Amino acid sequence: MPASPVVLITGCSSGIGRALAIAFHARGCRTVATARRPETLAPLAEQGIHTMALDVTHSGSVAAAVGMVESAHGGIDILINNAGIPVMGPLAELPLDALRQQWETNVTAPVAMMQAVVPGMVRRGNGRIVNVGSVSGILTTPFAGPYCASKAALHALNDAMRMELKPFGIEVLLVQP
Repeated sequence: MPASPVVLITGCSSGIGRALAIAFHARGCRTVATARRPETLAPLAEQGIHTMALDVTHSGSVAAAVGMVESAHGGIDILINNAGIPVMGPLAELPLDALRQQWETNVTAPVAMMQAVVPGMVRRGNGRIVNVGSVSGILTTPFAGPYCASKAALHALNDAMRMELKPFGIEVLLVQP
């Protein structure tokens, strides 16, 4: 990896994503913090962190964001799939559209992001993908079934990505806060 790696982080409007953006930037990384609502990223932009709109559930948004970062910086060295949404409530009453939206955000979107950055990483022979899972993907609790299921699925996908991408010099990690 270069001395000043390019780090693309999804879901930086608050919490873990915001903290990661600040930490990577402080360490001299060329950090790109993203969120669906770019106005939520203003505090990061004020600190000199590059910010951009990215809706991880829309393929056009994913392609545009990855293309812009690769064009501006020559590639993406580290992708952090942090974007996620919680859907809570009793499964017997949960609106299925809410479940579908959570699945799209927490499970499908990390795969879409991975697919968008892998060609460049393969060309360079290295890269790192970090998926933010959850202890909830291991320990299921009542009224959090949809969230727990989405994180369990992400954990399984992470394991497959790790094995499939290792021969190309791409490291895939799972973080379980």
